[in-house]
Amino acid sequence: MASTISVIGLLVAAVVFIIVVWKGLDVFTSTILVSFIIILTSWMNWWDALSSYASGYTGFISSQIFVLVIGAVFGELMAASGVAESLANVITEKLGVKYVILSITVISTIFVYVGISGFVVLFVIAPIATVMMKRAGYAYRMIPGIIFIGATNSAMLPYAINVTNTIPASLIQEAMDNGEIAAETVSLGSAPILGIIAFVVSTVIGYTYMVRAAKKTAVKEGTVVDTAKPVKIVPTREDLPPFVIAVIPFVVVVALVLVLSNVTSMDANAVAVLSMFIGSVLLVLLCHKQIGGTLKETIGKGVGNGVSATVMAAAIIGFSTVLQSCIGFDAIKNWVLNFNMNPYITEFLGLNILAGIMGSGTAAVQTFFQYFTAPLVNQGASAAALHRLAPAAVTGMNTLPNAGGMVAQLNWMHISLKDGYWYVFVTSVLAPMAGALVACIAAMFLY
Repeated sequence: MASTISVIGLLVAAVVFIIVVWKGLDVFTSTILVSFIIILTSWMNWWDALSSYASGYTGFISSQIFVLVIGAVFGELMAASGVAESLANVITEKLGVKYVILSITVISTIFVYVGISGFVVLFVIAPIATVMMKRAGYAYRMIPGIIFIGATNSAMLPYAINVTNTIPASLIQEAMDNGEIAAETVSLGSAPILGIIAFVVSTVIGYTYMVRAAKKTAVKEGTVVDTAKPVKIVPTREDLPPFVIAVIPFVVVVALVLVLSNVTSMDANAVAVLSMFIGSVLLVLLCHKQIGGTLKETIGKGVGNGVSATVMAAAIIGFSTVLQSCIGFDAIKNWVLNFNMNPYITEFLGLNILAGIMGSGTAAVQTFFQYFTAPLVNQGASAAALHRLAPAAVTGMNTLPNAGGMVAQLNWMHISLKDGYWYVFVTSVLAPMAGALVACIAAMFLY
């Protein structure tokens, strides 16, 4: 009976979390509120529970703050130097108005793949995408959904510098070091075929839907333009760096991740931080004229954004720590483990359930691999395959209306959930779930 009430309280907390975040309550206050729902329905000691919250909160900050902060700084330097705009302009002009949605998808995929957070990417791309969409006659409210195609799916690719890729690698290595599972080669590029399959399926579904929806809306609203005409983007500034210069930091960051992941024993987080730090230094050296006297302000803004993103994620991790302490979570954990299904399908379902309840893919991945790595590997799953499937499997329920970052992005663009969320839902929830499921099926045959 107590367990049942605790599970009900946990589900009520998830629903309340969605509602209060939707209404605009800050994430820290929201997580404290829903933590008390769990505390009361599970008869937990409230002070012990809050101490657990604080432990999860500070633990996440200590392990992830450098990754998130350096990623945010890298993103701000990209914007301030004009590198982001230079790359976007060239890609857009080469692909033309007809392929505006493809342009935005490619740009967001590249940016997030090299470690720029999705939150920063939207800030960088949205102004450029606004001009691009207007030229194509497509609706402004569709921009977040299009950006989310690349921003969401790029984490599935091998060697992506993303917390949903780095966290599983670190926790699996920790399990091997502790003797919980047999030693296996696991890096940021583990089981690459599975990631590529998930990425291709998810991207094709999301992209195809957005193209059709954009064209249908343009016809309905009378904004259709002649897509055969060549597009010439007018730069917002005269000192944009040449494309050849702009692409160098990207190439270097990706090359470093590949090399350091395969020829050294560095931790996944260390690989990401070092690669993006060197990329940031290169941006400063190559584009010092463009950045000019704004260097201190740019770095300060990046640090501020990175710390804010870390604190927001840490609050959800704190909530997840309270959640993990209640008897209802044990019931759900045992339920997931007793699915009696293929371990890869168990991972798919488990990560989606956790992400939906917590409103955070980061929290879901961390929680899942703390508790499920050893049981699933002992059931015959490959640790490398589990790692590669994680960024895909956790993505589906990561952008429900209780995802604080997604809501903040829509608010920043002055797009209501009513007007813009359906497109985000298709491209960052439905499409990734389909891609992850296909990859899970592939894993059954390959691993």
